[in-house]
Amino acid sequence: MADKITTHQRFLKKAEKDLVQLFKDSEFKTFTERYYHYIGMGTADIRLEEMFYESLDALGEYEKVTDYALMKLNEGGGDYEMHMLELLKALIQQERYYEVINFSDHLMEENIPQGFRIDVAGLRHQAKKSIDEKRRDSADLTEDKKSDEPDTADIDLDNMSHQAILRMFSTFADEKNDKYEDFVLDALQKINDKDIVTFMLLYLKEIGYDSKVKHYKFGQAVEVNPSELPVLEEVTLINEVEPEVLDVLESQAPQIVSEATLLMTSHAIFNYPKPLDFSSDEMIEGYLEYILDLLNVDHSYSADDRVYEWIVEMEQIVTSTKT
Repeated sequence: MADKITTHQRFLKKAEKDLVQLFKDSEFKTFTERYYHYIGMGTADIRLEEMFYESLDALGEYEKVTDYALMKLNEGGGDYEMHMLELLKALIQQERYYEVINFSDHLMEENIPQGFRIDVAGLRHQAKKSIDEKRRDSADLTEDKKSDEPDTADIDLDNMSHQAILRMFSTFADEKNDKYEDFVLDALQKINDKDIVTFMLLYLKEIGYDSKVKHYKFGQAVEVNPSELPVLEEVTLINEVEPEVLDVLESQAPQIVSEATLLMTSHAIFNYPKPLDFSSDEMIEGYLEYILDLLNVDHSYSADDRVYEWIVEMEQIVTSTKT
């Protein structure tokens, strides 16, 4: 019996070595075929699973990614975060955007690690952006979906979670339907949550609302004309600061690029539409110092204390916001 166990383990080691070589040689089809045989005899470690996902991605076999990820998630073993992220990415490739949003919304309501939360939020944003692009390409899609739009008279904000309210106003902004105008104007006087206020203002901008409205952020009431506001992608933090910061991180800390993107995007959402109190160069220096400090990476960046403190304060606001 001992001999059989030894032989079996040696066989698995040989099979594992062969799989690694096939992957290095970019023999992805053969790799995936042998991988299925391999997991029938033993359990693959995370390194082989990552190679398997990359091979299926290279082959464009996203349905197999979905099936495998769901199987691993249902088993409840292994790296849950990896399998979930691979599932979401595969669903996006299959244009199953609403499923990505549903999965993401459930995850965001759970107590998950911040890094994982950022990755999920990034994929959710990608799915929503794809939906928006599809809507722009199909002029009659909005008309087809009118029967599915919520009746504002049935919306009870008092009994909705922060995340549900945020999701609703974000959807309103995406749909650009002026039927919600009165509801949003009324809600804007009752809700002070910084991220929710942002999407209410973005909705009013999208429908071309051309009168001043009052909103409350950072301890003061401010009046703005939504039609004159920039879209989120045009604010300085996203349009000027973020690209420069990411360009540096791509070479110095590529493992943090996706997290850094979501960090700056979150700060922009919570700060909108307030102009930055600092120049773009000061903000770039500040974010690079802050992010590289978090990673304990040696660097030469040294921002003004006020800039660094602003970034720390924004991150505290974002992470402490109820979900």
